[in-house]
Amino acid sequence: MKPKLKKLLITLTALAGIAGCLVDMGGTLILGNRIEGYHQIKDTMSQMGILSSPVAKEVAICWIAMGILLIVFAMGIRIAFEERKKMAGIATLLVILYGFGEGMISGIFPADKAGEVHTWTGIVHNAISGVGVLAIMIFPLVMQRVIPELRTVSIIVFFIGATGVILFGIGRLISTPGHFLAIYKGSWQRLYVFDYYIYMIIIAVKMMCCRMYQKVRA
Repeated sequence: MKPKLKKLLITLTALAGIAGCLVDMGGTLILGNRIEGYHQIKDTMSQMGILSSPVAKEVAICWIAMGILLIVFAMGIRIAFEERKKMAGIATLLVILYGFGEGMISGIFPADKAGEVHTWTGIVHNAISGVGVLAIMIFPLVMQRVIPELRTVSIIVFFIGATGVILFGIGRLISTPGHFLAIYKGSWQRLYVFDYYIYMIIIAVKMMCCRMYQKVRA
């Protein structure tokens, strides 16, 4: 690939990654404020996308757009770090799984319930988005092999994100009324989501730096 074309592709895909993160972070914050009774700290993001939500269509569009943009970003990772072919390939796959699961599938299949039981769309939503969350949890551990200078940041991001995922999972399982973890499950979800988005933005910025177009040490 010609250097100028490679540089252009890396820049465009990095910008797509930044845009994807901002679309989800900004979109959910703005749209959540348009739902009467919705609490950003206590309620999960999935609740914004259920069919009865007044902003269901807008949320679906945001998630699908986010998914597409992050998949484009994933391809850029493969191009930017081609000297670390194996690990960059794994990182690319993990971001694709996240963009597909937490983005596109979440937008197409809302987390609806019929009483206390999830509908078939809700089951698909939870199952595929769960795969996406698992993929993005592993992502920092892989990227610290791809970008050694970000090893400390990657480890910190992994532990913060894993903590958020665990607290969120426990909060969803607890049925005790008024339990702290259950009440604030929306906070635990946003903790790991924003944690990983900030991390991906950092990587996107690194990709656009001139030094990232040079060969990465093996």
